Amino acid sequence: MKKLILAVFFMIFSFGFAEVKNISDIKTLDLIVREKTFLNKRSEEKVYSIKYVVPNLMRKEMLEPKSHQGEIFVYADDTKKTYLPVFDEVHEDKAQPEENLIIDTIVLLQNKDRKDEKFRKLYNSGKLVRIRNDNVRIEPQKMELIENYYIPVFIKIFDGDALVAELKIKNVKINREISKKEFEL
Repeated sequence: MKKLILAVFFMIFSFGFAEVKNISDIKTLDLIVREKTFLNKRSEEKVYSIKYVVPNLMRKEMLEPKSHQGEIFVYADDTKKTYLPVFDEVHEDKAQPEENLIIDTIVLLQNKDRKDEKFRKLYNSGKLVRIRNDNVRIEPQKMELIENYYIPVFIKIFDGDALVAELKIKNVKINREISKKEFEL
């Protein structure tokens, strides 16, 4: 009995101190985002689910506002396919870079993690680290350790000194299989 208790204690103890993984090792993400954007003293809020396969395949399904609920956007490379349930139609366009704040943020974090060892050590310690990309500044406000990866769950994005967006992330699933059918419209 003592050996069993010792074995259980050892397993719990070892899981509690598992090594933090690098964000650049993430291959897939499945999450919910609450995005609040600010433009000309007005704000707009939307909620959507994201399924993302690194490096360039993403499905975004609108959950809120109700007027856009069920709209689906699939991004592959520079192409965007949009499904509009109101018209039961699919349109294909060229993707705009500023459309995907959450994915842009993840890509920036992953690239910085791969290239900058000092950043990687700081980030993997759970510290809040700012990132700059041209005039855009990304500032994680809160980090959570999820499946041994530090994930920013509240992020502010600035263009110059102006706050342009706040992202709140929840229900994060990392490196789970995502079927290719998810990206078909």
